[in-house]
Amino acid sequence: MSIRADFQPRIDEYISDLETFATGAYLREGETDSWEAPYDASALGELRGILEDFLDRLDRVPDDPEAELLEPVVARTLEELTTFNSKHADAVLEPEEFDELNELITDAAAATGATDETLTALPVLE
Repeated sequence: MSIRADFQPRIDEYISDLETFATGAYLREGETDSWEAPYDASALGELRGILEDFLDRLDRVPDDPEAELLEPVVARTLEELTTFNSKHADAVLEPEEFDELNELITDAAAATGATDETLTALPVLE
């Protein structure tokens, strides 16, 4: 099985949670009167694409990669996520989402067979 196939359900759940938040679907009747969407939920398609592209790039990394091979893949994704968030007034990804994304990124990178030393050397969202 591929890294993409293994981690796609986590991406789907993550995006679904953000969509629920963005659309106010979690609110009860009457709670939406003064509620404003924190961001446009249509932006989540772009976020999904960034995360899926990351998993696809990991699938192309050789097994048991050294940091020199894995770090650029992660760094590119972090740059894409930062650019995406800036484009949306830094409203989509907040510190809580950083934590979830860092965990997802590290777990997916670990699926390449990278050592703990390599994984701890990877950059993270801050």
